[in-house]
Amino acid sequence: MLASLCKETILMADSIDQSNAPTTGAQPAAAGAAAPAGGAGAAAAPAADPNAPAIAGTLLGIRVRFELDSMDGLRKVFFGLEKDMKGGNDAIWIIHFQLQERAVKTDDLTNVVTLDVIVDDAALHPAAETAAKHGLTPAQAGHALGPASDDAKGTTTGDVEKEDANQTVQGTLAA
Repeated sequence: MLASLCKETILMADSIDQSNAPTTGAQPAAAGAAAPAGGAGAAAAPAADPNAPAIAGTLLGIRVRFELDSMDGLRKVFFGLEKDMKGGNDAIWIIHFQLQERAVKTDDLTNVVTLDVIVDDAALHPAAETAAKHGLTPAQAGHALGPASDDAKGTTTGDVEKEDANQTVQGTLAA
């Protein structure tokens, strides 16, 4: 369905009638149009790239979510990465971090803490991009289940300041 919708959109874009379009400035001549006036010295318009898309796409964002389980089965982390394009070229990365725990494997997991952390260190953006495309490395997963989870949980008890926990959660990308 999506492929046919895209195909229809491209076909519609290719078949737009531009006979009533304004002719201001130097515009490329349509295929099969007569040569511009001015004789042999007039330059021909460059040919359009046949491989160029009919409609240029814009990346609006990325959203992925990783589910990480501790080896003992008592801790689960949902580590989400979201990329939003602000102003077309400036990326904003957000980590959605959710920690769930239980006392024994037979108990249900309960939500301990949820943090939404803006990745304010631009040096971590390439690591966020790589993780979103290829997944977390074992070191990153270990950091999320270990130090990041411990600090996030510490915000609920008052042992850790939220800003410190946010920095530790961001540190997952550098692990």
